[in-house]
Amino acid sequence: MQNIKELAKNFKGNVLCIGVSDLSFLNQLSHMKSISVFTIQRNPSRSIFSRKRKKGLREDGRKVNMKKLRKAFKKKSIDYLVCDISEIYDYFKYFLYDSVVINRGKTYLYGESKYIDPNVLARRFHRYHAKTKVETEGDSFLIIVDNKDSRGSWLLSRWYVIVDSFHNLGDMISAALIS
Repeated sequence: MQNIKELAKNFKGNVLCIGVSDLSFLNQLSHMKSISVFTIQRNPSRSIFSRKRKKGLREDGRKVNMKKLRKAFKKKSIDYLVCDISEIYDYFKYFLYDSVVINRGKTYLYGESKYIDPNVLARRFHRYHAKTKVETEGDSFLIIVDNKDSRGSWLLSRWYVIVDSFHNLGDMISAALIS
């Protein structure tokens, strides 16, 4: 998380934070005048869509479904996307394509290796012609995805969901046989 705080000093434009629970990071973003912050907290009781304006932080109370993230934000409308992998793990097959569609800048994904292998994730972003960089420290990782030249189609994204489902099924079967 410390690397993201250092990288956030250069943010300008719209920033979408999904599942970020570090209050010092969110305060750092909210005090910067050159950006507007959208946050989505995935909570079992409610999802909050809030937007920082010049007057301060305002909560609309609009619920954002992770499966319909693309409908909540316009195409290529977000400059930076910061996301915790542990919060979106259940929606990960939809999140890959949606992050490429709504983001025109960089995506920062962080988390622990127990949820997903960072190299596999980087390869999945290469399908959409995005440039990736993986940084690991022990059990945690940070993946920086540059979506400037990325592109994807709806049909190919559905094909990738099917291929990834079979890949995950094979991983589950092999894990069950080994244990």
